[in-house]
Amino acid sequence: MFSCITGFSAQNKSFKDSTTVIIRLANSSHNKLYIDSVYLIFDRYDRRGAGVVKKIFYPIDNTVKVTVPKGKYFVNIVCLGTYANEYFDRIINAKSDKEKTLSLKLEEFALFTPGFVFIPEEKVDFSNLSITRTTSFIH
Repeated sequence: MFSCITGFSAQNKSFKDSTTVIIRLANSSHNKLYIDSVYLIFDRYDRRGAGVVKKIFYPIDNTVKVTVPKGKYFVNIVCLGTYANEYFDRIINAKSDKEKTLSLKLEEFALFTPGFVFIPEEKVDFSNLSITRTTSFIH
């Protein structure tokens, strides 16, 4: 009843048996360029729950917050968009009523700019092809 007056949100409510995992993606090499999206997979460490969280997140200030039940997890973090080649595997221990923070440093990337790519000319020696060599027919 008073939730709109006090600003209480159901998303920010923490349960006693869960924890919030904060994933910070640091890319200081590119003046903190924002990451487009991140694909997260949380699998239970004891292998009794695959894909507890399996979702694409859109980071705010290069930070993703996920609430998971307490326990030990394999975490797969895949960056999408500009940082498509970045992939992280971590093992975390999420304790109840505590925040767990992962800070990950992204590698420097090079943007593709059309017109600035040099493709060397390929030189083919037609006398050295397997079909034109006479030694390939003689056995």
